[in-house]
Amino acid sequence: MNILVTFAVQAEFAPWQRRRNFQRLAGDWPVYEAEFGGAKVCAILTGMGQSHALEAIRQVLPSRPDICVSTGLAGALRSGYRPGDILAARLVSEVGEPVAVASHGELLSTALDCGAQQVERFATSKTLVARAEQKRELASQADAVEMESYTILAEAARYGVPALAVRAISDIAEFDMPYDFDSARDARGHIRVAAIAAQVMRRPFGLPALLTLARDCRVASRQLANFLDRFTGTLADRLIPIEQDMAAVR
Repeated sequence: MNILVTFAVQAEFAPWQRRRNFQRLAGDWPVYEAEFGGAKVCAILTGMGQSHALEAIRQVLPSRPDICVSTGLAGALRSGYRPGDILAARLVSEVGEPVAVASHGELLSTALDCGAQQVERFATSKTLVARAEQKRELASQADAVEMESYTILAEAARYGVPALAVRAISDIAEFDMPYDFDSARDARGHIRVAAIAAQVMRRPFGLPALLTLARDCRVASRQLANFLDRFTGTLADRLIPIEQDMAAVR
């Protein structure tokens, strides 16, 4: 079985990469591979944002993996979610848009069996949703906000690959980002640490909130690695029904 898993940035992937000894493949894009649990798992770091996700996913989808999982971290839009909560969305849509793409039903069911909470919808945003006020405004649209899943699931559907959107909560609905992470992104959509450090130097009063965010992101990434271990280990027994379902669609 060939499983494709997408992350936006290295920090989301790092705990799972270390645990499963993923090795980087040759090539321009950061693509990693490991074999475990009867599966070959390919992980790609797309960079933050839909344009980067689209360019990256088109590097790997033509190989027709059996399953695609869009994952990483997300911000909660509604109170009650905590850092490290694993959410699996039935639908994903762009912020403010009515059109949605759906997670594959069997993959969603497997995710729930592996400990994820089902939510109705993720919202994919073109920009980082950083302020609690912004999150409150989006809460009527979705349970959590991220920046890549709509594009990834839409492209997977175009290639006929069953896909799932699953995210770990990194920042709660009431949390304000202390610095401008959007402006700290490089041309590939990855965070430049030096750019954040420069902001800290100019506005050191935001450092406690930054440390809180870093801690919560570490918690979320570790919980995501735990989930992905369970999820990929469970998929082998469920691949045949998924293939039969997709054959019926075709």
